[in-house]
Amino acid sequence: MTSKKFKVKPISELRQDPVFGDWVLLAPLRGKRHEFKGRVKVKLPKNKCPFDNLSKFGNLPPVLVYPAKRGWFLQVIPNKYPAVGHGECSLIFKNGIYKSRLGVGFHEIVILRDHDRYLAQYSVLEIKKILMAYRERYLSLTKDKCVKYISIFHNHGKEAGSTVPHLHSQILALPIVPPDVSHSINGSRRYYHEYKKCIHCEMLRQEAKDKKRIIYENNDAIVVIPFASKVNFETRIFPKKHSAYFERMSDSELLSFADAMRFVFFGLYKKLKDPAFNFFIHTAPSGKNHDYNHYHWHMEILPKFETTGSVELGTGLSIISITPEEAAKILSK
Repeated sequence: MTSKKFKVKPISELRQDPVFGDWVLLAPLRGKRHEFKGRVKVKLPKNKCPFDNLSKFGNLPPVLVYPAKRGWFLQVIPNKYPAVGHGECSLIFKNGIYKSRLGVGFHEIVILRDHDRYLAQYSVLEIKKILMAYRERYLSLTKDKCVKYISIFHNHGKEAGSTVPHLHSQILALPIVPPDVSHSINGSRRYYHEYKKCIHCEMLRQEAKDKKRIIYENNDAIVVIPFASKVNFETRIFPKKHSAYFERMSDSELLSFADAMRFVFFGLYKKLKDPAFNFFIHTAPSGKNHDYNHYHWHMEILPKFETTGSVELGTGLSIISITPEEAAKILSK
């Protein structure tokens, strides 16, 4: 039976992520159902904000303070309601087929002083200071013998999981490597073992060749809309120089990375009406017992426009209605 070339334009496209191997479904027709609106803005008076007067609301003393001309610019404090805490990290409990261990680690909050400013309103130098605080706390926490992975993340807006509108990020030091990071690292390792090349570096070379999904770059950083984006307007920022470890970035490299972050945040704020979003850093695990030089650290920014439905939850298949190429055109303008 001979195959026929279909002349009908397909209504959707399946794309495979080269690192994870997961498929995503691009369904542009679904975009006609949606109007991309900004996040629901939640107002919290200063006198009721737990991050505006830290001692008043029973917060623990800061572990790091960056001063400003008037008071402070940034503070890092232990989370008052931590997801993990102190304890013995080496114990593993077994009950038949089940296995568990204590939730040991550190949970910290990185708080910016200004009550009513968003990341899009911060300068490149100010964002660099935030990155420097991330790096400083990372280097401190990684010295603990129980810490195997340090997750640095930020929730912007109620829809993205932020319970306090005052600008803050979080640092979670864990005794295990979390699943999403493990999948990313394993995908990178498999590709390196087969081709002796970094999959992320290869992706960046492909993006430079295609010239469709790069939205910004400077001397040290590059911003792309992933070929197989998991959500509409997903954005990733990579250091151009191959490096597995975020904490090894120089001050000048952090400045370039901050410049790229500023471009993304300002674009989301101005062109997409300030949607809720999450960002997080994917970096190689801490510790010296493993070789992660095949990995390429990066930041992922995931805007939140829709609630996950049964198709996504039941199949694990992400469905997006704005193609990465169209998203790149909108955000690079």
